[in-house]
Amino acid sequence: MKTIKYILPVLILLTACRPDGKNPDIDGGLKLYDSIFVSADLQWHKQYYPNLDCEVFSIDLLSEGLAFDSAFHINGTGCNLYISDIFLPCNSTTLQDGLYHMDTTAQPYTFLPYMYFEGEVTGTYLLDIKNSNLNRIIGFTAGEMKVHHSNGDINLDITLYVDTANNSQASTYHATYHGPAIYR
Repeated sequence: MKTIKYILPVLILLTACRPDGKNPDIDGGLKLYDSIFVSADLQWHKQYYPNLDCEVFSIDLLSEGLAFDSAFHINGTGCNLYISDIFLPCNSTTLQDGLYHMDTTAQPYTFLPYMYFEGEVTGTYLLDIKNSNLNRIIGFTAGEMKVHHSNGDINLDITLYVDTANNSQASTYHATYHGPAIYR
C-alpha cells in the first residue's frame, strides 16, 4: 500500500511536467516539445566579423506556443532554438544548400557551438520558455545542419548533441523558413 501512495503522486507530477500532455521530459529536456518549429526568423549580419572574409547569419526557430512581438521579443510557452554565427561564403545573401558542421573555425558552412562570450550566451542553444519567462537553457556542443531550398522555402534538418564526450543522444529538429534573410 505504501508503494501506491508514492507512485500516484510521482505519476501526477510527471504528467504535469509535460507541456502538451504527450512528450515526456527525456535526457535533460531535449524532447520537451515537438521537434518541428512553426515560426522562424533568418537574420543576416553582413560584415559582423570585419576581419573575416565571410557572411554571417543567425536563425531563431520557435515551437508552437511561442511568437515574436513587434520588438522581436519572444512571448508564450514553448522552445526557441537559436543558432548564431552561421558562416557562409562572402556575398551570400541567404543560407546556401549544403551540410553545415558545428565548430569554431568560422569557415564557410560552419556554425558555432554553445558558449559564453564576453558574459553573454551565444552559439547554438535551446531556450525552454514558460509563460514568456526563461525556464532553462540547453547548450549544444556538436551537430550538423542540412539546408535545402524547395519552392521558395528553406528547409532545415538539424541534429544536435549536448555532450559528445559522454555520447549523449542526438536531438533532431526540423523547420521551414519562407522569405528573405532580415538584415540586422
